[in-house]
Amino acid sequence: MSVLVLSIGGFAVGAVVVFGWMVNETHFDRSTPEFDEFERHVGNISGVHSVDTERWVEAPTFSDPTSWMSVTVEQAGLPGLLEAACSTDYPDAITWSIHVQTPAATEVSLHAAPQAPNAGSRNARCPDFGLDAVRLVSELDRVVPGVAIQPAIWEEGRLSLVALEREPSTGFTHLLPLIEHADELLTAAGMAGNGEVEINAMNLGLILESGESDRYLAMLTELAEDHAISSYWADGGGTPIDGVEKVQIVAPDHQHRAIEEAIRSSRLHIAGNPVRFLEQ
Repeated sequence: MSVLVLSIGGFAVGAVVVFGWMVNETHFDRSTPEFDEFERHVGNISGVHSVDTERWVEAPTFSDPTSWMSVTVEQAGLPGLLEAACSTDYPDAITWSIHVQTPAATEVSLHAAPQAPNAGSRNARCPDFGLDAVRLVSELDRVVPGVAIQPAIWEEGRLSLVALEREPSTGFTHLLPLIEHADELLTAAGMAGNGEVEINAMNLGLILESGESDRYLAMLTELAEDHAISSYWADGGGTPIDGVEKVQIVAPDHQHRAIEEAIRSSRLHIAGNPVRFLEQ
């Protein structure tokens, strides 16, 4: 009986420990010589500054290892890095995080979920960003120098550009070139026929529908320069608040009426949405 009680107690303790590992997504290292060799190969590519890797398994199965590689690379070295990723003989799927530093000090973060390797298909090994990474990085370097951007493909196949602002900022005018050059960015990403771009930042959030770039740019420029708006978020395509899509704005109280009039007359898809003013 004592042995049975101890066995049950040990099983219960073990189950609790494993459950804790599952909840915390604890990583258990499963490094291999092949992955280490691929890491060394990537680190020797021209333009690569740093490589971080991890290969692990998780509870409860402790099987199906995950391979992750994070690379910081100069813009000129990006094609060579992607070539290495596509041509590697490493057998497992890899999760990629690539941080590209451009000559104009733009930082572009690219992330790709693992592709199932297929020895008969070279493309199956390539990081799948859903867009033309090399051309888009070049265009972002031209359009928004000095800004950290994470491009991705979000819901409904829409190109999303997320500004990664490490410090609190005021205003959004430094991001207006993303609106001004939205069509060029879509073309560079290989998505010229898509027509929509989503922009997200600490003080700016909106969706540009096809043909809206010029009108949106004009309206936001007026709101920022003439009406002292510091933050603007439109809910188009996102989760409605109180069941209704709203435009949310931070601006001085005495500018509220003029701001609403500017939005109503903009002829944008959000022109008829309720406007909600937030405290500064």
